[in-house]
Amino acid sequence: MPAQPVFRLHALDADHGDCLWIEYGEADKPHRVLIDCGTTGTAKRLRPFLDLKAATKPSHELLVITHVDADHIAGALPLVEKASYLDQFREVWFNGRMHLDPASKLEPFGGAQGERLTKALLKQEHRWNTTFKGRSCALKKDGAPQVVDLPGGARVTILSPTWSKLQALIPKWDAEVAAAGLIPTVKPLKPQEAPEGFELLGPPDVEALAKVPFQEDTTTPNGTSIAMLLEFAGKRVLLGADAHPSVLIEAISHLTGGHPLPVDLLKVPHHGSLGNVSKQLLELVACKTALFSSTGAYHGHPTSVAVSRVVKYSPRGVELVFNARSEFNGIWDSDALRGKWGFSTRYATGRDGITVQLL
Repeated sequence: MPAQPVFRLHALDADHGDCLWIEYGEADKPHRVLIDCGTTGTAKRLRPFLDLKAATKPSHELLVITHVDADHIAGALPLVEKASYLDQFREVWFNGRMHLDPASKLEPFGGAQGERLTKALLKQEHRWNTTFKGRSCALKKDGAPQVVDLPGGARVTILSPTWSKLQALIPKWDAEVAAAGLIPTVKPLKPQEAPEGFELLGPPDVEALAKVPFQEDTTTPNGTSIAMLLEFAGKRVLLGADAHPSVLIEAISHLTGGHPLPVDLLKVPHHGSLGNVSKQLLELVACKTALFSSTGAYHGHPTSVAVSRVVKYSPRGVELVFNARSEFNGIWDSDALRGKWGFSTRYATGRDGITVQLL
């Protein structure tokens, strides 16, 4: 009798960032994918997970660094700079400065000579974006999603970024890599944005918050996010990174001919930011489970507006999963709200994060 397959996602406590560890395949020897590595502080929590699998190399099919923001990339730096960790990944997907322009070749670019991640990956460029022949991990030039079959029966569909979003980052690249700590001689910047949304004096008014006029995120680095649909054994996971909703909507519509694409799990884009979670996206994907990855540090994510939109515009019974409990998400741990709106909640305990079982 064949063993029951496994498909699960573990969201590590990555401070205000993302660090998602996915396993799929046979339970006793699953395939693995790591999406982002969080902040600098996340690395110490991620290393034990990797050390447990170090006997088999490569132990992971894929490492994806979705974009150049410190809360996604900084935790990867001390790992990829050590061959013992980088050797655990069969392939790495990351769009460096040379990938922002389709005419570029795989070589360092001017001020990017000192980029730590680029320097480490160039030592093993046979691992770097090899699926894409060393070119960008992005939508096709006509906007169509790219489909990649992974070992073990999983399928990845690239939903973001577009070529125009990648090229828009070119003038800002040096400033962004400096802010992310990729240039050793430049001290990384600490984000100090004020929390978004309304100051709550009582329980959130889901109806009113969900209807706050939507204004899409226009930040250039977020627009370059590698977002993807991961499918295995009939289950779908949408990994939204910090992608712009309009890009996700257009790519999904291209994929389905304009029809909805229900997903079993949505990693909510940009940690539940005001400008990355729209009614149109939520109705298109109709998620069963919405995962919010953030401690709320610096940015106050997830915002009450974004969570309210998930509650109102997702199917009744949606599960809200939080990889860390904070003052910003604790308000949803309410019997009154759960009873009225028909959602459920689950919170991580401690700093080890939380697991969502898809099979």
